[in-house]
Amino acid sequence: MRKLILTALTTLVLCPLISQNQLPLANGFLEDIENNEFQYWSHQANEGGEATYSIETNDLIAGSTKALKCEVHSLGANGWHVSSKSEYPFQVIAGQKFTVTFFAKVQGADSRQVKLVFQSDVSGSYQGQNIWITNEWQRYSHTFTVEHSSDNNRVRFWYMQSDVTYLLDEVSISPGDRITFQPDEKLQAVDGFGAGIKRRTEQLYVLNDSFREQIEQYCFNDLEVNMIRFFVYHDLEPENDNDDPYSLDESQLDWTRYDSDPSSWRTRYVGEALQNAFSQSINGFDHIIGNCNSAPAWLKTNGQHNGGGTLISGGESEFSEFLVAFLNGMESRYGIEVTAISPTNEPDYEVAYESMNTTPSELSSILINLNARLSNSGLDHINIVSPECFRVESQNSGTSATNYINTMFENSAVEEAVDIVGTHTYADPNHNANWNALKVAANGKPVWVTESANLNSTDQSMTDAANYIKWIIRGFNEGGVTAYMLHLFYEEADNNGYSSLVAWTPTGEIILPKRYHSFKHFANLVKKGYSLISSNSTDENGVYVGGFISDDESKVIVQIFNEGNEKDFSIDVPLGATSLETFLTTNNDTQEFSSLGINEIDYYNRYFTTTLPELSLTSLVFDIDESLSNGEFNFVNNNEFQVELFPNPAENQLNLIFPDYLNYNIQIFNLQGQKLIDRFSNNKEVLINMSKFQKGTYLLKISSMTDKKTATKKIIKQ
Repeated sequence: MRKLILTALTTLVLCPLISQNQLPLANGFLEDIENNEFQYWSHQANEGGEATYSIETNDLIAGSTKALKCEVHSLGANGWHVSSKSEYPFQVIAGQKFTVTFFAKVQGADSRQVKLVFQSDVSGSYQGQNIWITNEWQRYSHTFTVEHSSDNNRVRFWYMQSDVTYLLDEVSISPGDRITFQPDEKLQAVDGFGAGIKRRTEQLYVLNDSFREQIEQYCFNDLEVNMIRFFVYHDLEPENDNDDPYSLDESQLDWTRYDSDPSSWRTRYVGEALQNAFSQSINGFDHIIGNCNSAPAWLKTNGQHNGGGTLISGGESEFSEFLVAFLNGMESRYGIEVTAISPTNEPDYEVAYESMNTTPSELSSILINLNARLSNSGLDHINIVSPECFRVESQNSGTSATNYINTMFENSAVEEAVDIVGTHTYADPNHNANWNALKVAANGKPVWVTESANLNSTDQSMTDAANYIKWIIRGFNEGGVTAYMLHLFYEEADNNGYSSLVAWTPTGEIILPKRYHSFKHFANLVKKGYSLISSNSTDENGVYVGGFISDDESKVIVQIFNEGNEKDFSIDVPLGATSLETFLTTNNDTQEFSSLGINEIDYYNRYFTTTLPELSLTSLVFDIDESLSNGEFNFVNNNEFQVELFPNPAENQLNLIFPDYLNYNIQIFNLQGQKLIDRFSNNKEVLINMSKFQKGTYLLKISSMTDKKTATKKIIKQ
């Protein structure tokens, strides 16, 4: 990943991160107390309502030291008689949007309702939203559109059920719509990104070496992909080797299609192309997929590899032998270990070129036989991808990956045989495919998009790229997708257009369309092992959001596609974020995969406001300090690192008591990251003078030099 100094770009302005005291809600973090009461908050229990309000210090979200606790004994005459209200008024203008976010949970029940109320002193300004709260800490949000201008707006929480305890924390109000996400709500893990080479290798390898290598550099180095898909050619076995499907005569195999032999017009340079792709790769290829468009002609009902047809009756064993011969030969001849095999390509779509039309029942027989053959051949580590249908879902029961899987998985042997559910994205021009239906049908299996494109497109703009972005974001969010592949890495452009990531003209110009730069947001930034996280992705405003977290939880990546006009948004900042790097792609020729630089993040920033340019893809890469985002804050009773700390808040002196006489490094930082104290001690008791510190919040970091353990805690100077 490139790291650049912050650059001023006029089309996207990252506004300064808004600190706590600038929020239109004082003490939204509920940390400031006086006389055992939260500042700027009042609590009511009227008209027969009974409740006990207190400060919770134990059952907290990571990083917090205090939360509001309300034990509701009775509701009173109406639902609004037990409530908490912010006593800090703020100004709004009619027509403005405000988004309220907060953390909450209940104790003593699985779930209960709270009503979030937004109201001013203007008659008729009341707005309320009922929100169901679970028994686990979660972030909730709701956006209000203000109808009346007022200088006296407030937020209130009504507790809607009795005999339950409500906990609230970190309430914030941000202007406009807000993009929210939950890094702790991990969904499916990412397998990767890539594309296919198919028949285009012969186009690439007639070019001079230097030009070809430039194209391969773009595809396999610059994009940082980890997946590649290529043909299992039908004429690998041009005639039946013998009448025994369990005894292969390898001398009857023809590897011309895979060889590099300029003297033969049938040469496709596939072996060389794959090896060069691997050598160019930065991270290597985790998934190398062989895809079979058609069985050999002698195994098909129409006697040819083109024009559909299907497998002859009882031909499953011979077909499995053919596929196993391909797998073994790729390794023995070219040193290429294929990781996955797909026996069909678009079995639901009849075409004139190399193809094989196969019903769900026919495909089921193929899959069961192939699974058994792989196991018996010592190849059960190779995944089976199926069915790779033309479209995601359809009302026609005989087409779509969803319908095929629903039918095939009625047979448990087929479900066991299929390792990965594969689909293509064609026949979805309006982006209304029911991705969730495919996710449900897959029944927990990984879902891969193995082919996706606007075929023969001459459009190089973000209008074309928009299709790919929406397929990717919707596929991951709604369809359980774990990997995404485009139709082609490369091909020569002609008057009919092209559907590849990289193209070239007959005159020797390399074309990098916006689909290339957009795909880079995913392939470069979201790696294998990262997990999708929950977000409020919606296309209601023409804005699509996808979020991911790295496997070590050190990075959170949020990708935002704005399909429409320029929009202002507030965007969450995850707990523990220390810095943010922003990448941008727009229709502007200078903004392809542009880094807007790195912004440092204050611990108390929970959102920032920004402008999303028209027809743009923005990626936000947050660096996370785990010590600020996990439970290490509560280290007083941590058996691994026991430190007694008091008083907190402190006025003049902070006391630290360690369990052993070890070497400790003690550091204190302000919320701007400046180091104020840096000292070593081997005493069990340490006194820190806080008298010259300004009132506010600081971070204390303690490192054991003996066992290399660290702990971080928030401290407050009164």
